[in-house]
Amino acid sequence: MLFKDDAVARAQHQAVRENAGWYRWTHDLVEVTGTDAEKFMDRLFVGTITKTPVGRTKYTTMLNEDGKIIDDTIVMHVGEDLYWVSTLYAPQFLAWAAGHQDGADVACRDITKEIDMYAVQGPKSGEIMNAMLAQSVDGLKRFAVADNTLDSVAVKIHRSGFTGELGYEIYCKAEDTETVEAALRKGCDSFHAPELTVLEVYVRSLPVEKGFALRQDMYGLTPYECGLGWSVHLDKDFIGKEALVKAREEGPKYKLVGLEYLAESYEDIAQREIVYQYGVPCGFVRAAIYGYTVEKNIGFAVIEAEKAVVGAEVTVGCNDSPAVITEKCWL
Repeated sequence: MLFKDDAVARAQHQAVRENAGWYRWTHDLVEVTGTDAEKFMDRLFVGTITKTPVGRTKYTTMLNEDGKIIDDTIVMHVGEDLYWVSTLYAPQFLAWAAGHQDGADVACRDITKEIDMYAVQGPKSGEIMNAMLAQSVDGLKRFAVADNTLDSVAVKIHRSGFTGELGYEIYCKAEDTETVEAALRKGCDSFHAPELTVLEVYVRSLPVEKGFALRQDMYGLTPYECGLGWSVHLDKDFIGKEALVKAREEGPKYKLVGLEYLAESYEDIAQREIVYQYGVPCGFVRAAIYGYTVEKNIGFAVIEAEKAVVGAEVTVGCNDSPAVITEKCWL
């Protein structure tokens, strides 16, 4: 848990906002192959995967039959009939995919231990990458992935990240990790870009300030209740579509909103802490963190839709900690 006087966390957070920082990324990676891979992926996700050419990637969600989010992922089209799925929950993804294969010519495999991933994030990240790589990243568009070389090692560079800043991910074979990390450390040191060692900085404080939620924040809600209606393509079939269409017609029951905690400390606030309005339960907390750029205790909450009004005052937990509902983005 972060505190506003945590000097190490503050320095690492602000390095990404003002310069750059790097870290070994934390997500799992699933490889999906086969002649039916494209159609299979299109059925799993609400986004249209068939319109994602090789070398491009897409943020999208995966729903259950009730139209509720069970995962949010980055789908990377890295080759003909070859996709990588970036998820925090590879075992669950594999089980879900296996249960919905329905005879499709497709194979799904957890390659997390075979491929290492690093991220360089911040306004100076492009300059750092160009100083290290054989080929410039200046022409690499957001949500694009391309082959490159780092210190004579073949890597894939993905222009993406989870900080809200300009950023890149580096994918390399596990056997090349030592070489890649040494080159990355040297290159970042020359730009005074530190390694981020505080997990909550790159998983929570940086993302939350920019309104980036984790799967656990959205789990069990519809994309419309999370503000992700733009990502849903109803002109194709996908698992959960019928229920999602019905839910859209009925209107949202809940909304994922921002919450500013007005007390000096949020340390006693945990996930699932009850949120009250005029003493009546109206939702629950999904995240609480200190944002070092905005200098506030902030987070996400799931609130009953009719009560999810920006500016509304609420209390949190049995200690009646004061808070206010906000938009779920602070920068």
